[in-house]
Amino acid sequence: MRQEFNQHGGVAIIRAKDFAPTEVSRPVPRVGVVSNPRSHRNNGGSRPTELPEAVVFKREPSSRNELVSIITQFANEGVELIVIDGGDGTVRDVLSVAHMVYRGALPRVAVIPSGKTNALAFDLALPAHWSLGDAIRAHMENRVADRAPVHIHWNNNALPDQLGFIFGLGVFSRATLLAQRVHRKGMFNAIAVALTVLMALLKSLFGGPRNSWRRGDMARVSRDGVEIFAERVYLMLASTLRHMPVGLRPFGRIRDGLKFLTVKAPPRALHRNFLAVIKGRESPALEADGYIRRDADKVYLSLDRGFILDGEQFPGGNLIISRGRPIQFVVPA
Repeated sequence: MRQEFNQHGGVAIIRAKDFAPTEVSRPVPRVGVVSNPRSHRNNGGSRPTELPEAVVFKREPSSRNELVSIITQFANEGVELIVIDGGDGTVRDVLSVAHMVYRGALPRVAVIPSGKTNALAFDLALPAHWSLGDAIRAHMENRVADRAPVHIHWNNNALPDQLGFIFGLGVFSRATLLAQRVHRKGMFNAIAVALTVLMALLKSLFGGPRNSWRRGDMARVSRDGVEIFAERVYLMLASTLRHMPVGLRPFGRIRDGLKFLTVKAPPRALHRNFLAVIKGRESPALEADGYIRRDADKVYLSLDRGFILDGEQFPGGNLIISRGRPIQFVVPA
C-alpha cells in the first residue's frame, strides 16, 4: 500500500495494490481531515496506517480564519467525509464553521477521539483506537448514526453561530475551570469527569450562604413567546447526546432530542437529591425541590454571564438555543 502525506498537511492519494476488482471499481472517496496536533492524545495528527484507497486532504489550522478557508476548500473539492482529529472543542469549531460554509446539510463526519474528555465519541461508542482508516471504511460501508447538535445563535448576530453537544452555565461553568486543573494533574476522560463532579459537589455542599457555587447565575427563559421564568439558577445543562460520560443521566431516561436540566439557586436538599439526579431518577419530589427536566426544540435565553459549550466559555446575551439539523457521523460496526 502506498501512502503519501505531507508532514504539515496536504493531499494524500492512498493506493491499495491488492483490492479485489469489485473494490477497485467503487468510486474513490474524497476525505478532508482537520487535525488538531495540540489535542491530548494526538501526536502530530492522523496517522495514515492501513488506509483503504482514498484521496485525503489533511490540514492543521492554526486560526479560525484558516479553518474557514480549509472547510471552503473541502466544499469546493467535493469532500464527502470530514474527519475531525481532536477533542470536543475541535469538533465544535469544525462543525460551527462547516455550518456557515455549507449553508445546509453537511457531508458525513467522522471523529477521531484525541481530546481530554471526548463526550461525543463516548456517545457514538467510538473505541479509543478508532483511526482514520476505520473512519473511511465505515463511510464506505455506510455505517452511520445521526446526532443533532445544540445550535447556539446570538440575537443580532453578535457572534457567529456555534454548534456543540453540551451546553451549561452556573455551577457547570465553575466546574469546567476545575476540570482544567484536574487535567493539569494528568487525569482525563472518565476519571477527570468523576473527580470534577465530586469536587463541585463538595464545594457546593460545604459552602456558606454567600458561596458563589450555590448562588448561581441569573437566567431569563422564554419559549413560544411565553416567559417561563426569570431567576437565579444553580445549574442549567442542555445536550442532545443520548449517553453522557461516566454513565451520568442528568436528563433522566435515555432519549433523543434537546434535553434540559435546570436547578434553581440555591439548590435545595442537594445532599439528598444529587444522586437521584445524576442517576436519572424521576419523581415529583425532585421538581418540587427545583430540579426541573424539560425537552424543547427551541428556547430563548437571556444571560448576564457567560456559558460553556463543549469545554469553552462564550459570552452571554440574548440567545436562541435550538436543536440543530441532524448530522451523519460514521460509527463502528
